[in-house]
Amino acid sequence: MSLATILSKIDHSLRPLLGNLDPRIFTHLYSATRPWFSAIAANDAIKPIIVPDTLKVRLRNLTFRSPIGNAAGMYKHAEGYERAYAQGAGFYLAGTTTSLPRKGNVKNGITLPFVPYPKSHAASNWLGLPNKGHIETAKHIATFSHYPEFPIGASVSMDPGMNISQGLEGLIEGIKAYQEAGCAFIELNESCPNVPGHATDHKTIDDSLIARLDAIADIIDLETYPVIVKFSNDTDPALIKPLMSILVDRKFAGINLGNTSTAYQKHASQIHADDKKHYEYFTKEYGGGLSGAIMRESSLQICSIAHEYLREHSIKDCIVIATGGIETSDDIRDALNTGAHLTQWYTGYFERFGVDGNKVYSNLYQQLEA
Repeated sequence: MSLATILSKIDHSLRPLLGNLDPRIFTHLYSATRPWFSAIAANDAIKPIIVPDTLKVRLRNLTFRSPIGNAAGMYKHAEGYERAYAQGAGFYLAGTTTSLPRKGNVKNGITLPFVPYPKSHAASNWLGLPNKGHIETAKHIATFSHYPEFPIGASVSMDPGMNISQGLEGLIEGIKAYQEAGCAFIELNESCPNVPGHATDHKTIDDSLIARLDAIADIIDLETYPVIVKFSNDTDPALIKPLMSILVDRKFAGINLGNTSTAYQKHASQIHADDKKHYEYFTKEYGGGLSGAIMRESSLQICSIAHEYLREHSIKDCIVIATGGIETSDDIRDALNTGAHLTQWYTGYFERFGVDGNKVYSNLYQQLEA
């Protein structure tokens, strides 16, 4: 049993007890240990598993060996690639980058604030897009081995606070760098709530979004190079079909619904009573994005609307990705039955890793095949 597995199983057992700590101490503990654990886990040496052929998913010229892979938040600095392949992920997605490097958020002496809600199977983070920049990350990805039916993707975002022309130039430069580095697809992150000037009004389609999409469509050959656009879990359901029309008209390859939520009041009722004090402390002190099981219902709702649009218009070359609340084989089945083609997980992955260790994907596939 690897060190990462041992540590995760210990944490899985102790986390509910540690939840009795003062919220400030609990937040400090998990914010401090999370990067340390991630570094250990990313270098876990694992014997590759065989993924059942029946789980393959195809998008245009790409084949994903299964319908589930990591969300962008899991491997912030494009680490853990060989581990993800060996564990059996269907694809690999590097964490969101910007043109300029970012250290991420710091407050109250905490770097990259994060807290789990143990009994709610959920979490909050206020990370602020820590990354080394498009170019440096692309150079790192260019060193990766390539495996059949295991596409490498990169998540990109325009720099928060940068003027539009400079920001778009950096964004396009980043996409091109990832193309040259061998990334098979791009995910455009339009959903991060944790950086100043980057929050979106989830009830309107703003002009700046259209400008970014048009700039990409004008320069990148979207018919041959897949670019998927990720939106928040909080996106108004009434906007989904108009967004799908915008993406389809410009030849984008798909939509990812949806990343973290900032609808704290809406989701408060889904937080276990024993987690309430941590939830109230973190959301009031840091804000941040909610993730985990509490996102499941809203994610499925908006994914079903996106699928309905594709069905109504007989569109075959655009996909829907469900992110939020994916933890079990039943969650994957529900997402696929709702119309999603692929799924991504993060909080749910770590919940299962604490139980299954490096069999996290193999056990999942056995249940999907049953």
